[in-house]
Amino acid sequence: MHFVTAKGILSSGVGMNIYRGCQHGCIYCDARSSCYQFTHLFEDIEVKENAIELLEAALKSRRRPTMIGTGAMTDPYMPLEGRLQMTRRSLEIIEKYGFGATVHTKSDLILRDLDLFQRINSKTKAVVQLSLTCIDDGLSRLIEPNVCPTSRRIQVLKEFQRAGVP
Repeated sequence: MHFVTAKGILSSGVGMNIYRGCQHGCIYCDARSSCYQFTHLFEDIEVKENAIELLEAALKSRRRPTMIGTGAMTDPYMPLEGRLQMTRRSLEIIEKYGFGATVHTKSDLILRDLDLFQRINSKTKAVVQLSLTCIDDGLSRLIEPNVCPTSRRIQVLKEFQRAGVP
């Protein structure tokens, strides 16, 4: 892991990546492609140390709230998120300014932030997406070695559904 100072945090399509690279080790990952211009090893996670400040400044100046998306390029709930909690802090900023959130992950760590997703969803809209690559947990562990198995992801989706978060 290494830290960088970013110039911006939101893409034009209101996507956000706090991290670059991934710890999941999925064998089919296309984010490793050279077209994404990684200048470091994919497993050496780049952390945008000023991401929270950049996000707050960007949302403060926006006139109309929209959905802020994360997880399209890098999973926001990699193991290091458990320690750094930057995704959680970004969700707190998103809630503070009345924006919606959509998150795509493979990790059950997202359950930690269920309370935030519920609060966001009660004010605007929150959407949680979990990738389900195969139903066989054994195969899942082979092709996605550092994430919870598919059966656990299905349980996580059910928890969010019970909590009223789509």
